[in-house]
Amino acid sequence: MPPRIDLRFEVRYGLASGEQTLVWVNDGTHYTLTSVVGATGLTGLFYRGRFVQTSRGRITPHGLQPEEFWDQRGDKFSNARFDSTQGQLTLMPEKSEPRHFAYQGDVQDVLSLFFQFALTAPPPDGQRLTYQVFNGKKLRDYTYEVRGEDRLDTALGTLRTLHIARVADDDGRFEAWLAIDRHYLPVRVLRSDDAGREMELRVRSIAP
Repeated sequence: MPPRIDLRFEVRYGLASGEQTLVWVNDGTHYTLTSVVGATGLTGLFYRGRFVQTSRGRITPHGLQPEEFWDQRGDKFSNARFDSTQGQLTLMPEKSEPRHFAYQGDVQDVLSLFFQFALTAPPPDGQRLTYQVFNGKKLRDYTYEVRGEDRLDTALGTLRTLHIARVADDDGRFEAWLAIDRHYLPVRVLRSDDAGREMELRVRSIAP
């Protein structure tokens, strides 16, 4: 993986649209991932102000090991710390008491998960992957099914992608298309919330 990658996505949520930037920086042993979503059309639907998430951690022989995660949605802020030696995640909301979650083995957050796919290369069709994932509020076990190759028309041209979908659960739909010839980076994402409202991300650019 290059020491830095900048991805830009078009975001669609119903009739509203906006842009998300996702920046990956690493020095070979540690990484930082930062996501920023901003658009006047989306502001009233998700948050007031900017929506920023940051993941930092280590790069290991098994992929990414998050150590810290920040979540800022307008004027609401929280951060979480991962203690791999104790198997404990501590969430520290800005205006309430800390919450503790126990975990075993590998754990990812919502940002590091995409690059965990990129660094480890998903298995063949029909296989399933299970991760404990922290979504900024809670820690959940998620299972993802590899559904095979798709050719996807994008702003970068037609790309060979690997289609991955989360097995049905209470958190709604989640599907991702990873560009096989672009380090398995995400180039399309579909997700829905508890109310069934869908959001779509489509890649605009990848640099370098």
